This record gives sequence, structure tokens and C-alpha cells, in this order.
Amino acid sequence: MRGEFRRSAVFGLVGVFVVAGIAIAIALSADSDNSDPKLQMGLIFGVIALFMVGLFIFQRRDLNRAATGDLRGFSKGPQQVDDPTKLGDGELWAALAVHPIGDDAIKARRELWGAGRRSMNLGVVITVLIFLSVPPVYLLDTFVPLFIGAALIVLLALYGTFRAIGPGGEVESGFDGMAVAMKPLGLELTDRPSVRMVPRAPTMPGYSATLVGPTAMVGERHGRKVEVHQESGLSEVTVSAKSPKFEAKSKRGHFEVADGAENAAAVLSTLPASDRWNGVRVEGGPTGVMVARRGDPSAWLCDLWLAERLVEGT
Repeated sequence: MRGEFRRSAVFGLVGVFVVAGIAIAIALSADSDNSDPKLQMGLIFGVIALFMVGLFIFQRRDLNRAATGDLRGFSKGPQQVDDPTKLGDGELWAALAVHPIGDDAIKARRELWGAGRRSMNLGVVITVLIFLSVPPVYLLDTFVPLFIGAALIVLLALYGTFRAIGPGGEVESGFDGMAVAMKPLGLELTDRPSVRMVPRAPTMPGYSATLVGPTAMVGERHGRKVEVHQESGLSEVTVSAKSPKFEAKSKRGHFEVADGAENAAAVLSTLPASDRWNGVRVEGGPTGVMVARRGDPSAWLCDLWLAERLVEGT
């Protein structure tokens, strides 16, 4: 979980249990002889609505905070990094640049945040339509708003789906922007996943859009070949250079060298503990250093920094 979005994630997780508890308490307060407790149902819908409003506010603030920090990081440019886990994504991206950061690369990163805002806005509109459609069924004994709302929700969902995965949509333009944004890092996007409609689980009929295939980047940094490969939640960053053979895994934010060189162990021992290293595995050998992680592919810039740090230190 990126630190910028931790607040909204915590609010959502804790809020679900709080709302459930309040809803149960309200339901139990209803008179057992009342077959149509509209007051209690109205209060429950109100509590859920307040929770959703709060969740969207937290998500919006977290998104704006992350976007602001990302853009602010551009101004610092390339710099020496001692602990990549303390830097925001934009600041680390700029710090690791090996070529000038042009306006086109900055624009590409800005557009990624714009896509996130548009997706959030659509989610807000659909949520509002749900609250305008469902409660009247229970409170006003009418299905008219439900029929109208359901039709509008379906149309908006189709619009959002086409905007995301249609020709020239958010997914395609996002990878186009990624290709531009990687140029200052000396990397070229050589492979990108495709969007396919795949069957859902047997208990859920229908299809869902899924990214299928790897995301791959290749380039040269500091005179060394660098490869980045991501697929199915696994990210691998490889820096080609001669290295002693060693293996290391992260446990509770610290690296433990299972086998190998003293120099690699010395480098890894200097890293401050961080949950951003969770799920990371490191291997060294004659062909280079590979840093693999499962669970948070978005942290691959930290892995790039670590692989290059190990190559220099061993």
C-alpha cells in the first residue's frame, strides 16, 4: 500500500466495521411489532451515505496529496539517494533520471493522475445514483427511481468501460504516457499487456476486463543493461554486471543473506528497515543482480535503486 493512500485505506477498513455495528444497533432498536420500520431503514441508509461521503473525501485528499508530492518531486531532479523508501514516487523517479527530464515526460506523469481523478469522479456519480435509486424502494414504496437509476448506472458503466479499455482509452494512453515517462530513466517500453475479456469465477457469470501479458522495459543506465519485467503481480528488475553469487530475502523489512558474498551482506545491512521491502528477493551472480518482488509492483523504482546499489557495492 502506498503511504500516500494509507489514510483512506484505514478509514475504509475501519469504517466498514463501524458502519456495520451502527446498522446492527439501529436495526435492533426497531419495534418487533413494526413490519415496516422506515425510520430505522432511513437512519441506516443515512449512516452508509455519511460513510461513503467520508471515504470519497479521504480518497480525494490522498489522491491530491500524492499528485502534489509527485509533481513537486520533479523540481529536485537527479540526486543522490540514501533511502528510496522515504521518497515519493515522483521524487524517486526524478532522482534516478540519467537523461534530462523534458516537459513531455512531466506531462505524461501528470496525465496519469488526471486519469485517476476522472475514474474517481465517475465512481462518485454512480454512488450518488445508487443512493437516489435504492432507498426510495424501501422508504417510498416505489420502483420508479430504481428503474431510472439502474438504466443510468448501466449507461455510465458502459461509458466508463469504453473510456478505460476502448481504442485510445485510459489503459492505452496510460501505457503511451508510461513509455514517454521512462525516457529520462534510460528505459524503453518494449512490451505492454493487452486488455481481454475473461470469464469470471463459476459462481459469477459473465466476463470481466483483465490485463493479460507482461509489461517490459529495457535500457542502458550507467553503462549497464537494465531490464524490468512485470506480470501477474510479480516484478523483476535485473542489472547486467559481474557480481558474486548470493541470495537474500526480506523479512519484516530487513534483508537476510541466505548465501553469498560479504560485500552484498554489507550493503544490505546498511538499509533502514521499511515495509516497502516486504516480499522482495535478491539474487546475484555472474550475469548480474536481480531484485524480484511480489505484492507491490509499483515499488519497482526502489528495486532498481537497490539492484544498482548492489552492483556498485559488490
